[in-house]
Amino acid sequence: FLTDKYADFIDANRKEDPVERLKTLKRLIHDLPEHHYETLKFLSAHLKTVAENSEKNKVFERNI
Repeated sequence: FLTDKYADFIDANRKEDPVERLKTLKRLIHDLPEHHYETLKFLSAHLKTVAENSEKNKVFERNI
């Protein structure tokens, strides 16, 4: 499933209009199977924690 949608996510991220980009990405995320959505949610929360602790771990947002 995800390999079929990969190009859609790439295309959505390349949209010039930030409002349209966000709207498209939200729709694509909403359409993910639940297990993929939960994995993305967990990974996003982890990366947020990493970014919040960048002074300690030296992993800065630009590297995430």
